[in-house]
Amino acid sequence: MTRRPAVAPLLYGLLLAAMATGQLADADGFAAAIEGFRFLEGAAPAAAYLLPSLELAAAVLLLTSRAGPKALGRAGGALGLALAVFWSAFAAQAFARGFAVGNCGCFGVFLVQELRWWVLLEDVYMLALAWYAAANAGLPLPRPRFGTSPARRVVLS
Repeated sequence: MTRRPAVAPLLYGLLLAAMATGQLADADGFAAAIEGFRFLEGAAPAAAYLLPSLELAAAVLLLTSRAGPKALGRAGGALGLALAVFWSAFAAQAFARGFAVGNCGCFGVFLVQELRWWVLLEDVYMLALAWYAAANAGLPLPRPRFGTSPARRVVLS
């Protein structure tokens, strides 16, 4: 029996795949974007291949989380959530230190935007999406239940 597809793992998986594709399309440009954050400067060339590879792995696991073994879905959820935490912390440290980052690097050298406060708001959204995707992929994480208050439940006898 196939399970009903969950929207959050699908959306987050597609987003991770798009990010990784853009980053790998010009790895040298992505490495330059990473160097702008002044955190992984010496490791930027390796990180320019490692991070998108992890994003692609998480994307594949999330996109197949309903069809494959539950353990693989949970692994994809955990990896996707870890990547969202990493990217959020990476951006927050550069913003807090006042660095002028010309390219956030989300999609490599494509869809370039400077690191501004609204990018941090986008990271909050990404964290929420990653959390919800991980919970839907099988990680034991609490998630909101919309419309399930006792006053709204109808009991059929």
